[in-house]
Amino acid sequence: MKRTSSRPPTPTDKSFCLRGLLALVTIQFSACSEEATIGPEITDCSIPLERFTDGGVDRSGIPALRNPKVSLRATPELGYIFRSDLVIGLQFNDQPLAIPLKLLWWHEVVNFEVPGERLTVTYSPLTGSSLVFNPAPTGVGDFGVSKYVLDTNLVMEDAEGTLWPQMISAASCGPKDGLSLARVPYEQMSFAAWSAIHQDTWVVSMDTGFDYLYTLYPYGDYRELNNTKLRYPIASPIDQRRPPKERVIGVPAGTGGIAFPIPLLAQRAISDQGGGSVVFVWAASAMAGNTPVVAFWNSMAGAVVYRSAANGQPLTFEVVNGARRDIETGSRWNFAGRAVEGPLEGAQLAPMADAYHAFWFAWAAYQPDTKVWQPSGSVSVAADFDPLAPPTEPVDWSLATR
Repeated sequence: MKRTSSRPPTPTDKSFCLRGLLALVTIQFSACSEEATIGPEITDCSIPLERFTDGGVDRSGIPALRNPKVSLRATPELGYIFRSDLVIGLQFNDQPLAIPLKLLWWHEVVNFEVPGERLTVTYSPLTGSSLVFNPAPTGVGDFGVSKYVLDTNLVMEDAEGTLWPQMISAASCGPKDGLSLARVPYEQMSFAAWSAIHQDTWVVSMDTGFDYLYTLYPYGDYRELNNTKLRYPIASPIDQRRPPKERVIGVPAGTGGIAFPIPLLAQRAISDQGGGSVVFVWAASAMAGNTPVVAFWNSMAGAVVYRSAANGQPLTFEVVNGARRDIETGSRWNFAGRAVEGPLEGAQLAPMADAYHAFWFAWAAYQPDTKVWQPSGSVSVAADFDPLAPPTEPVDWSLATR
């Protein structure tokens, strides 16, 4: 049987063989979500086409979505999402929007457009990589999922037949070869955390027009931390410094950069504090090439990376008495990267648009000279979010009613 909703198993790995079962329930029907249009055969490659691996599905065999329906929290269309599920969270059309990873397991690419604003949200299940792009400067329309992978990573395709490897974030084959995609900063955290911070958030609905089992992870044990099995070849051996499927958030710099292992942040915080059920706070300063960066960690929301400077002044961070403070001025900073007390009160750290989440093996394959952040010192504990209140402004319904 052939399943058109996720990549097929390799001939030597029968543990991934869910295709027969899932083919019985992956019935496509007409809906408000649209598949991306895919173009002709590929030519003119700056990356030799031989480096790409045929993923074994036809073009659009994994159907990208366009302007899927969105819903408010606690509506039936969101019954497939659990509090612990990871989401990609960002601002779109002047309102918070969450895209669950479990939806992207099946679609990998979601194109959003309203007048004057476009976003392409992507997730590659085989590399665990989440990236968000603004495609408008390239003049490209919607992106779809090509039949190729590059070092087991998602390769997108536009209607003109150009290939765009997700983790390279640039056109590598076809008419637009050489153009780069503008990255957009995002946050990846649990749905519980995102919806607590953004009580008026919209969430992509399960009403996509595809009868997929969105609650079922379609890749078996693939994402287990120490699983070395890959579905497709990569150009270099797996980097042994970290477990292959460990989630990291990294900031690239040339072929290097810095990777913050997310389980390392969590495990060290819990260990240092005896495993209590409190919110752990961490500020991890590092360098991505010549750029100072800081990862703010919160045990409920995860990690987010900022450029470590404000008002033209480079900053380094520590946690003192349960609060993040910069060493240079002693100002206190919240998880959102805003100074809430001290000489820099009101200043805002700029999110690193280039930062993204991925499995360690994939990050290291694309950033072979990367450094790995290592903790030093102890971790302090504190409540990390300002008191939350329902939105005072009327909610903009246009995203759901367009």
